[in-house]
Amino acid sequence: MKKKLSLVLAGAMVLSMALTGCGGSGSGTASTTAAEAGGETAAEAEAGTEAAAGGESSESDVDTTGFLVTPKDTDIQTADVQKTSADYELPLNIYDRLVDIKVEDGVSSIEPSLAEEWEISDDGLEYTFHLRQGVKFHNGNDFTAEDVVYTFNRLLTVSGAMNTELLEQVQGAAEVLDGSATEISGIEAVDDYTVKITLVEPFGAFLSCMTAPGASIYDSEATEAAGDQFGLDPAVTVGTGPFKFVEWTLNDRMVLVRNDDYWKEPAGIPGVLIRIVPDTETQTMMFESGELDIIDLDEIPDAVDRLKATYPDQIVEGNRVGVTYMIMNYNVEPLNNIKVRQAIQHAIDRQAILDALYGGMGTVENGIYPHGLIGFNNDLPAIEYDPELAKSLLAEAGYADGFTMELANDTSSGDAVAMTLEIIKEQLAEVGITAEIKNYDESSWLDLRNSGEMCAFTATWTADFNDPDNFIYTFFGNEEKSKIRSLNYPDADKMARVTAARAMINEDERIAEYRALEKEIIQDDAAWVPMYSRVHLFAVSKRVQGFTPFWSGYGDKPFYGITFSE
Repeated sequence: MKKKLSLVLAGAMVLSMALTGCGGSGSGTASTTAAEAGGETAAEAEAGTEAAAGGESSESDVDTTGFLVTPKDTDIQTADVQKTSADYELPLNIYDRLVDIKVEDGVSSIEPSLAEEWEISDDGLEYTFHLRQGVKFHNGNDFTAEDVVYTFNRLLTVSGAMNTELLEQVQGAAEVLDGSATEISGIEAVDDYTVKITLVEPFGAFLSCMTAPGASIYDSEATEAAGDQFGLDPAVTVGTGPFKFVEWTLNDRMVLVRNDDYWKEPAGIPGVLIRIVPDTETQTMMFESGELDIIDLDEIPDAVDRLKATYPDQIVEGNRVGVTYMIMNYNVEPLNNIKVRQAIQHAIDRQAILDALYGGMGTVENGIYPHGLIGFNNDLPAIEYDPELAKSLLAEAGYADGFTMELANDTSSGDAVAMTLEIIKEQLAEVGITAEIKNYDESSWLDLRNSGEMCAFTATWTADFNDPDNFIYTFFGNEEKSKIRSLNYPDADKMARVTAARAMINEDERIAEYRALEKEIIQDDAAWVPMYSRVHLFAVSKRVQGFTPFWSGYGDKPFYGITFSE
């Protein structure tokens, strides 16, 4: 009965998404001829065509024939990555960072980019980056240490600054942020191609922070001259990346062209045309008729099954380096009883939820760190779905007849979260726990969660940078961090260890400590219910080769490395 009801609920969710997501008048099913095209001829279909995106056409000197064509459902706000934590597609392609993340066979590592090599002092406080020489910005300016210093100072001082946490550990950053200084004292251009960054205290995740999109490097001269038009006007928005930003027609299209002077080697495609296509049905039909080369299946949930069936060899998977979890508030009885928390862990069939809502596209997780994250521990024992064990644990805790608890739903989070809570409610009922779902608007939900008084909820945390610190410190770094997530985890000694691990210099020892803490907090203390990480799916045309989704599972797509088949 449980799985049957779960599937019915999931079906209702998919129907709801289909009804609300399709604004066009068509049926959403293309003809056999269109489906067989499979996006083979996107460039030819695009040439001279402007109508599908529904925006105003713009005059441009750029001939986009032969370009890769891909849609977005909404326009971006800015290409200035220091002013956004959401719009990363352009920054990933027009800028570079000092270092980048490389993923091979599911294992992540840090590799050189604009910094050819680096040294870390024995005390873990000084990072000396040796910069790549001969690199040019899109406007022809040389890339030097001055640009790195300028970029990081601007990151903390620009109006509307985002991503400032990437530099929180740098000496002098706090003073710049509070206005008592105008420049970061801990960042120094030693010479034209050497930058030294000094931290307040050792921070093992610092290199990982430097791989984040928010740490992209800008041309000091061009960015300063552009003023508030940087990120808005393509003509003045320059980087060192594999593509140049050359056109942006609001709510219609953005155009990138290949940087033929790229310091690695030029991209394998001449350019990229990004179309703004809000209607999901239109996106699907454009792909099937050959007008689009890459589509993000997150944007067209009602068509996922059909596209997977029609184009099985044209579906590209990317791991989402993020974990869905269920919080259980230690300050709410009887969730302060470890046997009750363990019972809830064993009462939830996480695989059934993953199957019902996401077609099984993901992996059940057993800790804090998801697959694809540096420090992920594949040897963690599985938390088995075992309702009989859950009942036994409840009886041992004195709750053989169950109890009542609240599950808080943020109504702005979408159908998937609501349906997850409905299925959890069913599953808890099977072991005698009565879960009552209460709906809150986003503001009220956040206020209640941040107060530390929310009983239980589900949410997802996705990596900002590839390091376990970004996960465990966020939730278990100290009493305040635990409170604002409504965890109220009480073990001060373990939280002190989490904080201390940030300053560990030996990487192997640091990862070993993070793994030990993960097991103790989640498996031994049952501090939350680890749910699953999901897979991000894209459909590509037959001509697209070499597309690799961004390592963290963002919908924002890196285009470097793509080629077209003959």
